[in-house]
Amino acid sequence: MGLWAARRWFAELDDVARVTLCDLEPLGDKARSAMSDAPASVDYVQAEYGRGGLSLTNWCSLNVAGQPAAAAPELSQIDLVALAVPLSAIGSVMDGLKGQLASNAWLIDMASVKVVPLAEMVEKASDGVSVVGTHPLFGITGESISGRTVALVPTQPDEDELVGWLDAGLTKLGANTMNVTAERHDRYMLIAQTMTHFALLAFGDAVTQTLQDGESLEELRQFGTPPYLAMANVTGRVLTQNHRLYASIQQAAGADNIREIFAEAATKLANSFNEGSLDDIEAEIDELADRYGAEELSKSARLSEQMFQAGPFVKGVKDDESGSADS
Repeated sequence: MGLWAARRWFAELDDVARVTLCDLEPLGDKARSAMSDAPASVDYVQAEYGRGGLSLTNWCSLNVAGQPAAAAPELSQIDLVALAVPLSAIGSVMDGLKGQLASNAWLIDMASVKVVPLAEMVEKASDGVSVVGTHPLFGITGESISGRTVALVPTQPDEDELVGWLDAGLTKLGANTMNVTAERHDRYMLIAQTMTHFALLAFGDAVTQTLQDGESLEELRQFGTPPYLAMANVTGRVLTQNHRLYASIQQAAGADNIREIFAEAATKLANSFNEGSLDDIEAEIDELADRYGAEELSKSARLSEQMFQAGPFVKGVKDDESGSADS
């Protein structure tokens, strides 16, 4: 996400002339290729930790879009530092940055949780450093940030200057922004991320355990209805991405309670469906529909229909007299 944001977000801003990529690893072909056509000048430095904290070494220029840099970047001269690191590493990174940022520097993160990392960033940043949390609510696909949503989480040290710059820049690039508190962000992400990922992993686990000898996921796909294919595809997407990232999301504060609620709901429905009559099961579904409400159901039906029509969900599947295949 850090590399994607460097190229598709920050390097596209009119008032950003120089972007510096920093990593523990040596410069790789992926980073070099991604930044080769950036409209801003791009440098690469390697991070090393010593007794004095974090230092920048092995500087090289990847792309010179304006005036070539005369020297390697120094932490004390960088205007904006963006932490695109694992949640578990933010404390160590902030220890390395402590006392090295300019007193008027801007500091943001891109973690999917906000309360804990922002507290560490505010505590360990020097006086005068503005701190704002960001969370790109999308994966690293596509060639533009236009149409994507980024959550912005202000903190008291910012006084709205940094969050205002982020908001204006993202809006100009066509992105959607959402200003929210850290607590509200994390509460909704427990449902939107933690519960969703858990449900998908449980679905994948159940599907693979259900298959018997001579059956396969490949053959099952041929029988797949649009809802099955949608869930199977998104489950597969989760399983092809960074497993440690998804593991860390399942360790977020409150995740255990969210999983417990999901498991209890699944057990309750299973017991009801096992023991109830056809009328009882229909009543359970009716009651759930009432909780969703007519407006949310209308929106969900419209968007899911667009999704099914846009992809190869219904290929080879025909409606029968009782209803469509995606029922």
